[in-house]
Amino acid sequence: MKKVIHLKKNLSKIILLIVLLGAAMNDWAQNSVLINFGSNTCSVSTEPSFTLIKDPFGSPVALSNCNMQSQLPDFFSVFVAYNPANNKVYIADVRSGTETKIWILDIGLPQGIDCPISIPTNPTYSYSYATNNFEFDNNGDIWSFSNYDPVTGQCNLDKFDVTTGTVINSRILQFPAGLSPNTISSGDLCILPNGRMFATLGYFPSYLYEITNYNSQTNATANFLTTMPNPCFGIAYIKGVLEITGTDFNKSCYYYDYDLSTGVLGSEKPFQVGNSPIDNTSFTPAIGNTKRLINATSINSNTYNLTYEIYVENMGNVILNNVELTDDLGAVFGAANVSNVSTSFVTGANAAGLTLNSNYNGTTDTSILNPAQNLPNHILNNTNYFFKVLVQCAVTNIQEGITYLNSALTKGDIGSNNNISLVTVSDSSNNGDYMAMDPNLDGNANQLSENIPTPFLISALPVTFINLSAKLLDNSNSNVRWEVATPMINAKSFEIEFSSNGRSWNTIGSINITDNNKGIYDFTHLSIPLGNLYYRIKQIDIDHSFIYSKIVLLHNATQGNNYSIYPTPSNNYFIIHAANVINKNTTAVLYDAIGRKICTKNLINSITQIDTKQLPNGTYVLKITDQEQSITQKLLVRHP
Repeated sequence: MKKVIHLKKNLSKIILLIVLLGAAMNDWAQNSVLINFGSNTCSVSTEPSFTLIKDPFGSPVALSNCNMQSQLPDFFSVFVAYNPANNKVYIADVRSGTETKIWILDIGLPQGIDCPISIPTNPTYSYSYATNNFEFDNNGDIWSFSNYDPVTGQCNLDKFDVTTGTVINSRILQFPAGLSPNTISSGDLCILPNGRMFATLGYFPSYLYEITNYNSQTNATANFLTTMPNPCFGIAYIKGVLEITGTDFNKSCYYYDYDLSTGVLGSEKPFQVGNSPIDNTSFTPAIGNTKRLINATSINSNTYNLTYEIYVENMGNVILNNVELTDDLGAVFGAANVSNVSTSFVTGANAAGLTLNSNYNGTTDTSILNPAQNLPNHILNNTNYFFKVLVQCAVTNIQEGITYLNSALTKGDIGSNNNISLVTVSDSSNNGDYMAMDPNLDGNANQLSENIPTPFLISALPVTFINLSAKLLDNSNSNVRWEVATPMINAKSFEIEFSSNGRSWNTIGSINITDNNKGIYDFTHLSIPLGNLYYRIKQIDIDHSFIYSKIVLLHNATQGNNYSIYPTPSNNYFIIHAANVINKNTTAVLYDAIGRKICTKNLINSITQIDTKQLPNGTYVLKITDQEQSITQKLLVRHP
């Protein structure tokens, strides 16, 4: 649940009511279930099983322990992976070193979370390709390591066909000199729902890496993150952090958490529910939503027709059950003041085929959707993982000088036990369009910067931000530009705010508003740092009330990188900005997630635009080559 930030004065009762409404849901916008392959007893290797563990970082509970003694003699050289494309669990036995045996197991998702009714003794597939660790990405493609040479610190990173063992494509994975693992047979691989890949590899010591460029046609790179204090064999993504696991094969079974935002490795902790961890994976339900006021038409001095647009997205890697969307208009405007309520899906924004509750009136019935509906997770080229709803209403007895704050609430779950959901996620809306749902792209839509209710004020409607953009002038300076609707009423100033992580903000400049009919402003940020650059604009009224613009992101690469590519995610286009003069032989090639060439551009100007309007949502790779260097950057295309 998001905390609600105070935007305008004289709103304490309204804000308290919104907080209470959200508090009733008290769940995370992101959650996780850890799947552990090993044994349900720390020191026993001859009782192989996999366990489904709920709330692994809170009060862990073993939902089910699934015995595999009839299939496997012990837990050595066995891997587990969750496939988001079909919501099933895959177990791979590679103990022979010359073949892979794979069992595909249905654990009941999304309706339930439990052991398969029966696990056949013989595997589903068996072939000669011998995988070293494996994991699925969010599109259902499976990745593995092979052919390691400890002298060169290189191995193959393969995408292979899980049904036949045929390698679809392969690239060289280069480990850093002096920090290469002594083996790739010991360890595990993890791919986040947003595409980032991590691995723990080696034995005495075990190292933690992030794997970059793996989805491109160039070589992949293993970026060293830290040395693990003890041997680690498993890794999984849990509630925004990595869990790295291990055992001494005696009486000690442990895990470490690694915070992706800070790069801090936590202390050693006992592994959950007394299991022995050999290999791990996870499924991560997540949901987010935004709300914006797109039209306010005056009927008389205190009555308005309002139109809100609400956007809801399944942000995780598993189908969500029982998706709910509620909007209590009566709590904001007073039940007796709300009338003529209607809802409709935005054209083209309901590929999941959801249906609306015809009894929704925003007061006595606040459920916008009919019950018991599912929302798929994001698979490549699909558009059924999100929907948009228009909510129209008439409100009367509106008081001048009062800002009415409105939040929509959304919720979903996975699994059930006696009709009680086993894992629930929920989120309250952030003011803005779909880009405002998760501005820092960490997969969790409930940070403090993502919790602003949607305002409505008749005496001085909040300044309407038409556009906000940012660009790099060079590696040391950037320019922020924004446009607002005019005339502005009671507007005092703008403050330009900057963040390096999308969560902690600092004011880096201010502009007094001296002309209420001026609509375009800009600000130059000097001596910018390297890395991610987040910007937003705070507009302040004469009465000290304020609102925020959306958030935009730039990436300032290292001084050796002449190029900046933004925005990402992109809706209609990418911009390639060259900080210095480029040579006539400079080219940019865009590839899709499986390495197919989309387009080639010759870079002859400092600014080059690549159109993405017709590209499906997903991950792409841009490779820029000039006479001095070749750089590769992963980019996201994300249409509303």
